[in-house]
Amino acid sequence: MVFGQTTSDRPHPPLLTKQETAKLFSTTTRTVDRWLAEQVLPASAKVVIGGSVRFRSEVLLDFISDASAEAKGGEAE
Repeated sequence: MVFGQTTSDRPHPPLLTKQETAKLFSTTTRTVDRWLAEQVLPASAKVVIGGSVRFRSEVLLDFISDASAEAKGGEAE
């Protein structure tokens, strides 16, 4: 933590809508719903705010990075 900076002062990674998440994965919102139901996406990516579903971009990008490393036969860090 930086001196004099509180947790709420730090910028938060953006939250994505279901449509933005689908675009990130080059798929449809229906597929995103299916991935949620089948627990393909990390549970920590999903956030519900006032009944609206959002996705933590940081978690999704880490998920993509890990999946990409696995596909190449490497170890994800």
